[in-house]
Amino acid sequence: MVVRVKTFLSPACKTTEKTLVLRNALGQPLIFGMNWGAVVGGQPMKLARKRARRLRATHYLVTGTPATVAGCVQLEKQYFAQASGIFSAAALFSTAYSVGAVACLVRFEEGGCWLVAAHAGSILAQTDRWFANVQAAQEALEPLRLRFPNLQVHQELATSSGALPVWLSEKCSESARLLVSQVASSSLGVRTLLVAGLVVAVALAQWLYRAPSFDSHVRDENPTQRWFDVLNHYALQHPVHGFADLNRVLADWRRVPFDPTGWKLLQVQCEPVSFDWSCAAQYRRQHRFALNRHLEAVKPAAWTLHAVALDRASLVWSVSQAAHSLDLTQDTLQPDWMHTLQTLSPLFEHIQLGLAAKLLLTAPLDTHGQPIALPAALPNWQKRSLVFKGPLRSVIALQQLQMPVRWRSATLEVGNLSGQALTRSALVVQLIGDMFEHTNK
Repeated sequence: MVVRVKTFLSPACKTTEKTLVLRNALGQPLIFGMNWGAVVGGQPMKLARKRARRLRATHYLVTGTPATVAGCVQLEKQYFAQASGIFSAAALFSTAYSVGAVACLVRFEEGGCWLVAAHAGSILAQTDRWFANVQAAQEALEPLRLRFPNLQVHQELATSSGALPVWLSEKCSESARLLVSQVASSSLGVRTLLVAGLVVAVALAQWLYRAPSFDSHVRDENPTQRWFDVLNHYALQHPVHGFADLNRVLADWRRVPFDPTGWKLLQVQCEPVSFDWSCAAQYRRQHRFALNRHLEAVKPAAWTLHAVALDRASLVWSVSQAAHSLDLTQDTLQPDWMHTLQTLSPLFEHIQLGLAAKLLLTAPLDTHGQPIALPAALPNWQKRSLVFKGPLRSVIALQQLQMPVRWRSATLEVGNLSGQALTRSALVVQLIGDMFEHTNK
């Protein structure tokens, strides 16, 4: 990989249980490989700190709702007080996929495969682990498949810091930032504190020397323009998908070989990567005479065949420019989306709408370093998680939904009958995403 990777091994860990710290495209440190466990009882933070001390962990994190879990890890001293903080990759995954049981295998081009899984937004124990290859990680998935029959499994290939999964490439949420345990804090020692105090004193003296007088004229920048920049940056990082964009992705599903010789199509899955989409069709070998070249012979041009295992293979392709930016600086028409969802509900087996949540925006700072309040002239945006599950034939009805939606995944399950009456089908689509709306202040 292009990004520099540091490897740290806890003395109590086996060599296969490594922890990696690497930086994403925004330069934020991400940690892969923590020890997770459920926190049962009141005062979860107190229980998590106690667990971290017992394991002699230098860092820990509490996350998940309603099921709370705590993760611990032991890192070298150079990571005790990183100014930018360290963020848990597993926590970012559980936030991005907070509905149902979902797992992800991320294969790194330099070697190794990272496995993480979450249920209802809580990281599962015995995941956030490294394996030598995809086959070993697939074997570790089997117990999870028994616990969660509807487990959805994503697969990603990371070739550089700019090619990480989208939920690792965006600005990290503060909820995923690791906390330094008391073990790490006490290990700094008196000498480190003295050196830190000296550095602070020197910096303060330099600031006092260079600081302008209080009566000097300082021009405040236009707060509205500053917020325009914040909102436009967020919009570029979170493009939305109209029905035409989604239809472009689903159009490629009709090109997927559904009955190739000796192979069975299990699933088709697509996920957005910036303004493009990355798609894969998963196949299982039906008998010993089936060969990879039988799949190779029927795949569309420009698609790639990946031999995942002896009895597993996938066809991989991309859909370019199937998204657009939402203008967050303008009020938009607010249709009666609740009525629309109620109208669509008979066509789908399941529609789930989450509670409204504020967008994670970092307010610009004024000349005194204080956050600038959102100007009254700008709309106040929020988002809700949105999930559709139903027959493939019902997707055409989504053109009635006029609200801006950013889809995080589009999955087609093949062969397993689902639903009843009008929604019964062997071709079942699940769409997971976020719906954007603005409110009156």
